[in-house]
Amino acid sequence: MLELITQERINRGVQRLLQAPGDLADCIGVQCPVHSATTGTEQHRDLFAEYAEILSTVATISLQWWTETLTAHKRVSNDKSEDEILREAWLSRPAGPAAFPGIVALVRDYWLACADINADLPREQRVAPEILLLAWLLDKNYIDGVKVLSCMPYWPVGLDKEGFWV
Repeated sequence: MLELITQERINRGVQRLLQAPGDLADCIGVQCPVHSATTGTEQHRDLFAEYAEILSTVATISLQWWTETLTAHKRVSNDKSEDEILREAWLSRPAGPAAFPGIVALVRDYWLACADINADLPREQRVAPEILLLAWLLDKNYIDGVKVLSCMPYWPVGLDKEGFWV
């Protein structure tokens, strides 16, 4: 049986995604303090609850789609080892289950919603979008959501020259 996503891949993905926005934010000084899922504002916690519910459904579908993708690769590659099949699948879909349609849109929508909430708050009450979208999933043990997001090579957002997430 092909392993969908290794723990090593998840760990590397989580680390990469949690660190990456800081590189951009440092350049223009828009860092947010880190808040746990229990210390963000009520608006942040409500946004997270909505996001986590939707992501839970989409992640389940995405992981099933990835399983089907691996099965299809295996079906046409009978003479190849499971490692070769897995490698080919990742080469054809470098974001693995995060390549499922809707994942990028979901992440962008909630990232920008978090940024909108932050815009109306003093700096000390802001929650960095990567914290809300990923670290809080870890805090609340949403394993499938973490598995899927950790496969993203990068966050599908950027900063404009004024320091606003786009």
